[in-house]
Amino acid sequence: MHIRSNNSVIALLAFTLILFSFFTPKAFALGKVGHQVICQLAFDHLPANTQNKVNTLLGGLSNKHKKLINKYNHSSVKSEVTFAESCTWADAIKKDKSFDKYKSWHYLNVDRNETEVTEKTCDKNCITVAIQLHKKILSEPLTNNASQNDSWERLQALMFLGHWFGDIHQPMHINFASDLGGNRTKITMLNPQAKGKEFVKCNNMHWLWDECLLYPMTESKSHDHSNEGLFTVLHDKLNKQWSFAPISEWQKDSVYTWATESLTITRSADLLYCELDSKNACLPIKKQIINLPSTYQDEHQSILETRMLQASARLAYTLENTLN
Repeated sequence: MHIRSNNSVIALLAFTLILFSFFTPKAFALGKVGHQVICQLAFDHLPANTQNKVNTLLGGLSNKHKKLINKYNHSSVKSEVTFAESCTWADAIKKDKSFDKYKSWHYLNVDRNETEVTEKTCDKNCITVAIQLHKKILSEPLTNNASQNDSWERLQALMFLGHWFGDIHQPMHINFASDLGGNRTKITMLNPQAKGKEFVKCNNMHWLWDECLLYPMTESKSHDHSNEGLFTVLHDKLNKQWSFAPISEWQKDSVYTWATESLTITRSADLLYCELDSKNACLPIKKQIINLPSTYQDEHQSILETRMLQASARLAYTLENTLN
């Protein structure tokens, strides 16, 4: 892992404050809708006994963390938390300093000439290690003498795993430290739904892949533009694709394959994110702002949806074989 300098951290904090100023309770974001769709789809395809084990673990969630998750998702603070909703917990705790050590676990930084993620790429504090660690914790059944802390640690592992599977399949989470995962790459793109020169609000590459690529590509008065509406559209769309997707083939792959898949997308020329030099290093495009074509969403939305479907399939397989 690359260590970010103090200046980089300050820049990231400043950017984060600016970023949050754009979000409203109805903002679409992979951190909310995307993660929930991935986890709900995985849950839907679990056998009933594994679903019961997931729900039993969630039954131990404290009121404090229920309120935290519901507040983050803009849900009723009195409502129970589903597995899909719990998969946003890893983002909801980012403001809690007691969980600071997990912030770097959401991503993996690689060198700009790397083309493959292996065990040697990272040995701590990154997403490939996080998945394996929390999978191990979740696989250890509780004994009759298990303490409350043991139960809480196992529940955390469940919620972290659900979130990590989403993050590792989002290409901008396998990226370069110098660009803060695409946050420093400024972009503009005309809104394909707009009749005039209206621009998509996501103004950097990470934000685009987190949020704006999930928008419906055609405008309709019948569309429900709430988070719940987008969740339903995406869940139904991916659920229909499940029967035709090579689910069992995807489930055979390792965590390093998943990360390499994201890195390959990040480095691809048609992503318009970076340019390969003579040494195969993926260098930043030398423009202050990259003007993406209005067809970009049409050409890349299916890629993000496939990544979400892969994340769901692999998460379902992992939970079924871990919660035994």
